Amino acid sequence: MALIPDPRSLIPDPRPAVGSAMLLALVLAAACGREPLPALKFDSSRLQIQNQTERTWADVEIWLNDHYRVQIPSLAPKQLAVVPLDVFVAGYGQRFNPKKQVIYGIEVSVRDGAKRVAVLEWGKGKKKY
Repeated sequence: MALIPDPRSLIPDPRPAVGSAMLLALVLAAACGREPLPALKFDSSRLQIQNQTERTWADVEIWLNDHYRVQIPSLAPKQLAVVPLDVFVAGYGQRFNPKKQVIYGIEVSVRDGAKRVAVLEWGKGKKKY
């Protein structure tokens, strides 16, 4: 006498295995727990800027406290620029002194065709005249 299999055993179980569900939960928890790196970060001696876009930034200007400036020719996608604070220079050649001055505003702008576009701002930024 031949045994006839139960027809329910031929249908695959739609529920995922417990092991794969646990692995998926761990991967999602690790991915959600990690915060993206900030695009603009500074400490008492340097400023870090990261281009977190997919486009290359051309003719980058970084303004510090409205009148100190540094220029970077370009910043590729995902590239990090580290700028010491004492290289920022004002219009008449005065250098920013991080030991005596406080940062109250940062603006990063890039050239987009014929005009400048601010891509990052922190604090007061640059004055709009």
